[in-house]
Amino acid sequence: MRRKIIPNRGELKRKAVNYKTGMDLRLDDEMIKKMEALVENTSTQFLDETVETLKGLREALGRAAADPSARREVLEHIREEAFQIKGMGGVFGYPLLTEFAKSLHDFLKELDDLDELQQEIVSIHVDTLYVVISHRIKGSGGALEAQLRASLKAAVDKAKPGVRAG
Repeated sequence: MRRKIIPNRGELKRKAVNYKTGMDLRLDDEMIKKMEALVENTSTQFLDETVETLKGLREALGRAAADPSARREVLEHIREEAFQIKGMGGVFGYPLLTEFAKSLHDFLKELDDLDELQQEIVSIHVDTLYVVISHRIKGSGGALEAQLRASLKAAVDKAKPGVRAG
């Protein structure tokens, strides 16, 4: 069978933005304001959705405490939500949200079940995420946030399987 060469008709080039004149990346003040408003609205929406997610995590923790047979399902749910928050926090300028969600995700990564102490560590993470959102802490925070980081790390280290004294 012979190969057939299909010539490029240039349709993609014609559909490209400002193909003939090139792209004009200069933005007027009105367009900049519209873009900033869109980013702010999207950021607010992200925070609102994250608050709802955290409420769901608290409810899930309550289920895990009340019904030990639900703990594995709750663990997987929390792990997935922590991963999502971890990924989105930095996008919207909340690196602490990312850092604390990463801490939670990493803590849960190797667990197959949640005992009472581990549930408490998850609860502390959720509370810490709430603090970041409720105070809208952008950037890496200050002394209080550094103290939170250290306390969270100490709690996680204490609750890791095989580390605790029986």
